[in-house]
Amino acid sequence: MGLNETLLIGFGATLVQSYWRCNRKPTFIQLLFNLSVISLSAGVSHLLFTARLTQSLLPNHVLRVASAAVVYFVWNTSSVSIIIGLTERLSAWNVWRKSYMWSFPHYALGASVVCAIDFASRTMGVGVTLLILPAAYLVYRTFEMHMTKLSEALERVEREKRHIEETASLHLRTIRALALAIEAKDQTTGEHLHRVQTYAIELGKDFGLPPHEMEALRAAAILHDVGKLAVPEHIISKPGKLTPEEFRKMKIHTIVGAEIVESVNFPFAVAPLVRSHHEKWDGSGYPDGLRGGEIPLGARILTAVDCLDALASDRQYRQAMPLDQAMSIVAAESGRSFDPRVVEALNKRCHELENLAKSTLQQDPVKLSIDEEVHRGLAPDAGYAAGSHIAGLDCQLTQSQLTRELSILNRLRSQIGKFESIQADLSAIEPQLRKLIPFDCMALYRRRGDGLECIFAKGDAASLLVGLSIKPGVGASGWTLANRTPLPNGNAAAEFGVMGPVPSGFALVSSLSIPLESERGPIGTFTLYSRQRDPFHARHLRALLAISSLIAYQLNLNLVGVARAIPDAGHADLAREAPVGVLLEAINSDSALSPVLVSRQN
Repeated sequence: MGLNETLLIGFGATLVQSYWRCNRKPTFIQLLFNLSVISLSAGVSHLLFTARLTQSLLPNHVLRVASAAVVYFVWNTSSVSIIIGLTERLSAWNVWRKSYMWSFPHYALGASVVCAIDFASRTMGVGVTLLILPAAYLVYRTFEMHMTKLSEALERVEREKRHIEETASLHLRTIRALALAIEAKDQTTGEHLHRVQTYAIELGKDFGLPPHEMEALRAAAILHDVGKLAVPEHIISKPGKLTPEEFRKMKIHTIVGAEIVESVNFPFAVAPLVRSHHEKWDGSGYPDGLRGGEIPLGARILTAVDCLDALASDRQYRQAMPLDQAMSIVAAESGRSFDPRVVEALNKRCHELENLAKSTLQQDPVKLSIDEEVHRGLAPDAGYAAGSHIAGLDCQLTQSQLTRELSILNRLRSQIGKFESIQADLSAIEPQLRKLIPFDCMALYRRRGDGLECIFAKGDAASLLVGLSIKPGVGASGWTLANRTPLPNGNAAAEFGVMGPVPSGFALVSSLSIPLESERGPIGTFTLYSRQRDPFHARHLRALLAISSLIAYQLNLNLVGVARAIPDAGHADLAREAPVGVLLEAINSDSALSPVLVSRQN
């Protein structure tokens, strides 16, 4: 046949293959590509077969057919492999070697059938060639079997690919959910997370991180502060420098964050980056004190960009710095806090990365309804609160009521401190305090370790409260101490534990608890109890807070009195709980405390 007849057969075969009994028909562009590949493959093979050079080099007819078949196979399959490699970002050689090399025997067998038909028709006539048709059908069937197996293999690959994409999508949704949880806790981190992720990914590309490390860095840039969920709200939102104790609590967010991320079971190493994003180049960071190359490169990148954006962003304790000023501070820490190579790369691109972050910021990000008010629901189903709110928020007083309240408060202040112990002071002020606040029992708790111990109670069920030990954060009083926040209308029964048995005869329902603070931190709580539900109003809380500092001061002095009464080191546990300043005052008047104080200092 000539080239035109050959192309016509090729086009017809392509159309039949594309539309007859085909599960997935090609698009118009794909059909054009298939027709062009057939045209070029057949054309090049025809030119090779009919060229004079080929006829002179390969006078044997069979050799020319074999060479044309090889050229047809290479041209046809390599064209498809190149397109697949470009669209799927794969190696065209690997695609050709794995997907098409197996089909070469079928091309060779097809060429052999062609030679047999041609030879039979030349020597024995056209009729004899009909005997070769079964061989041609065998070629077709074997090829069809291989194509069926290939199709099944491709379907398995597609299913696995979809599964991987779904898993990756799940991980991305998990990352997004955790990032939103951070934003709910610390509202300043919304745009901060996006900028940190943009900076980190671009620097990761500059450093040539492999794909799995890039994915880990992408996730860690969003999740590096997820451990702040374990840090008390008042520390995160504090509009000032953290105290050493608060900073110790803040530092656990690296460990907790790594544990949270580890539980997600990411297919790449995100947890080490989250754990190490506050490590420093000179080894002075936390939590593990890693130095230099011991710190993962992704964490070193994250540390620098996190610091830069924190300096260039508004915070509760200061306004944002200009980017150049923030970058100069980061550059000054090169070799101490940060990897010098990372700082150099960041310094070169900081303005470019800032513009990139602004241009790629989501136009419609997910916003959490943290400021929404829900008016339905009269009371919680469980927890410390007996009611749902502080009653009487509008607590305006008339002039006569205000004068009476101030008069009672002055008498209370004058009575506190007149007696030898805080217990006697509280017993003395009880009648006056009842004129301001309706309650059925009052209790004083002193701090013991992280928990509380009731050292005084008066009123209904007082005998059930005296000596009661409350675990950290348990009950209305324990919650007040842990959060250093007043709790009005708490659940009185929760003092014995939310799930613990309430002693018989305990009929108190509500509580009003306030923390007692000293110069060394919280030292206890003062709690009022009532048989009524939601009896405490905002004015009651205000009155109790007005005398709380005096009660705290007297409780502090009471601890001094206890320390002075220690005859020997046998009561060292009692002295150990007193503030250092209290013991220093006590040692001036009692030399017997010297061993106790020296032991505590050691």
